[in-house]
Amino acid sequence: MRLAIVDQSLSSAPILAAFESYRGSIIDLDTGQIYGPATMARHHAELGHALVRAGMQPGERVVMAIGNGPLFVCLLTAILARGGSPLLVHVKTPAAELRRYALRFGASWVVCDGWSADELMAAELVGAPLSRSLAADCLWSPVASADPSFESRYPSLPGVPLHPTSGTTGVPKIAVRPGPAAIAEADHYIATIGIDARDTILVASPMSHAYAYGMGVMVPLVSGANIVSTRNFEAATVRKALVELGVTVLPAVPAMLDLLMFGAGDRLRGAARCVLTAGAPLPERTARRFFECAGQHVRPLYGTTETGGISVGPADHELALGGYVGPPMAGVEAEARRSSADLPADTGVAKLYIRSSSMMAGYLGLGEIDTAPLDDGWFLTGDLATRDAEGGIYLKGRHNEVINVGGLKVIPCEVEDVIAAAPGVQEVKVYAGEDRNGRQFVKAAVVVADSAGAQHVQEHCERELVYYKRPRNVIVLDRLPRTPSGKIVVGQLP
Repeated sequence: MRLAIVDQSLSSAPILAAFESYRGSIIDLDTGQIYGPATMARHHAELGHALVRAGMQPGERVVMAIGNGPLFVCLLTAILARGGSPLLVHVKTPAAELRRYALRFGASWVVCDGWSADELMAAELVGAPLSRSLAADCLWSPVASADPSFESRYPSLPGVPLHPTSGTTGVPKIAVRPGPAAIAEADHYIATIGIDARDTILVASPMSHAYAYGMGVMVPLVSGANIVSTRNFEAATVRKALVELGVTVLPAVPAMLDLLMFGAGDRLRGAARCVLTAGAPLPERTARRFFECAGQHVRPLYGTTETGGISVGPADHELALGGYVGPPMAGVEAEARRSSADLPADTGVAKLYIRSSSMMAGYLGLGEIDTAPLDDGWFLTGDLATRDAEGGIYLKGRHNEVINVGGLKVIPCEVEDVIAAAPGVQEVKVYAGEDRNGRQFVKAAVVVADSAGAQHVQEHCERELVYYKRPRNVIVLDRLPRTPSGKIVVGQLP
């Protein structure tokens, strides 16, 4: 199935309408300034004129690496209003990588506010200030389309936001997330969590990432909630803002919560009424410590770049254990399908499929939008899950992490749960090893207390696990390698 490029569903109109009717304010923690609706509208218009002067044409792609704050919102909407397609990447993406993004995906321009003109020049990008005032540090650079690496065969998609994602195969792809999908995701969050113009949302996760783009940009624009933004997470600054600025919703990642609790005492009690965490599994110890520190439960949030938000743990639910991420949000359908023979039958684990009005239109493909991953609107997330009687989703790892031991399938999270229960084990990651003949076996990387060790873990597994699920190698580390959001980087494990 292929989607026609000329399609009303690809319109940016819903996002622009939400921006134009927005009556909330953005409080920029980094500058201490407050930007109300009139100020935002003025900067939006100024940036739109600057884009025209710079030479941007409708349908052209723009690699946009802008930090959190009013500039992100105003520039995003200005590019959309002028018919450009912003390709959203992290503000700290190196200049050389920004150029590679542009060449690979046929972007005519790069705009960023994290690098100097000299740093861009070293990456063969010629950056010049886009405009004054709000965008004083924002540099705009053309990309040489004559470069042999420049990919010109992608379709023109005027006014459509583009989001990088690893897809379900680990190969970098671009999810096409048009206006209707973005607004639908915001509606799902608003209806499920209960957000309105009385709320204030603190955004410390990157607005360029699908999580904060939905919760920290689109939800406020649709609901009228105020935004408190910061480019860099600093625990002391965020703790102060939670109390002094009346923050009611805090979308975070587990690593942020750990930093926020460190040295907080009782200062988190009575803060935000809704604390969310996404981007990585919520460790049990983080969930327990936060409840002890703040007196409320963290609500796990689950979603993907392709689908938008999928589920949120209920406010009255206790500790989010066993990978629990709540039932599907209003407007989202989920199915756990066991049609494949490559999963062990004794665990009840199945592949998770999602269908939603916030779904991407497809991946950016050569000449057209690739909708092959969407089967009658259903998308295979690549995650493994189980469901409870109330429809709650329990994530059980990634399908591509299943270990094949002599034809017997091992789901890493099952082994991790067993190892985590061993005395002295503080952290664990189970993953596939491979011998010289290409045969897989189970490996485990652990962080343990002084009294524990690899032999202790292996003896525990011998008592608790069938032979083929026991790790052949147990590696003791001082810490597990993680991304800034808290995800374990398996590729960096020994």
